[in-house]
Amino acid sequence: MQREVWQFADLDITPLRSFVITKNSGGFTLGAFSVADEKLLGFSHALAAFDEQNQPYYYSHMLAVDPVFQNSGLGLKLKFAQRDYALQRDIGLMVWTFDPLQSRNAHLNINKLGGVIRKYQVDYYGNYSSSTLHRGLDTDRLLVEWWLDSERVKSIAESNLRPEVSSPVTRVAIPFDLEKLKTRNMEAAHTWQLQVRQSFQTHLKNDLFCAGFERGTDEKPSQYLFFSSSK
Repeated sequence: MQREVWQFADLDITPLRSFVITKNSGGFTLGAFSVADEKLLGFSHALAAFDEQNQPYYYSHMLAVDPVFQNSGLGLKLKFAQRDYALQRDIGLMVWTFDPLQSRNAHLNINKLGGVIRKYQVDYYGNYSSSTLHRGLDTDRLLVEWWLDSERVKSIAESNLRPEVSSPVTRVAIPFDLEKLKTRNMEAAHTWQLQVRQSFQTHLKNDLFCAGFERGTDEKPSQYLFFSSSK
């Protein structure tokens, strides 16, 4: 499934050994299976971690769904299964990263899950990857904070409603469909990445955080919404 979803070469695939180690060192892996034939349809993989104050949290390293079942809601169910697992163990925070230019992932992480963003990581994995999804651009990543027992997240889990947001202080636009853009014009995609990087770094440095996202269309870019930490 790692090959199918991320188009990784064997060099970049997380091996069985790592899943076994994770299972026996505080992390966990969840799978979604077909009832008919027990085929794996999706999985999530989380590592045990500690923050700078030595407080425990989970780092969600991977979430994958069989391409046939993408956009079916299965990924969302796997994330909330992670939340249930963590809360049962009194862990209130889960974090993970995603590409700032991926509109679909931003919509899932911010609108459907209630994640917030306070950190931008430049070239997080380095500029080499065997995945065709990563080629041509630096591996910049946003770090999502998912506060599992917050009112924001609880309201989504209980009512499946998108979190309400007040008027944003500012916005940052991204391409609606990055892969189409990369196919047409890689230079333009690189320009977008540099613009988004600079904007995020400026806004986060100015004590703003991202907690909203407006998905665009083929004719209109998507937008991240920023708010003041002092409010």
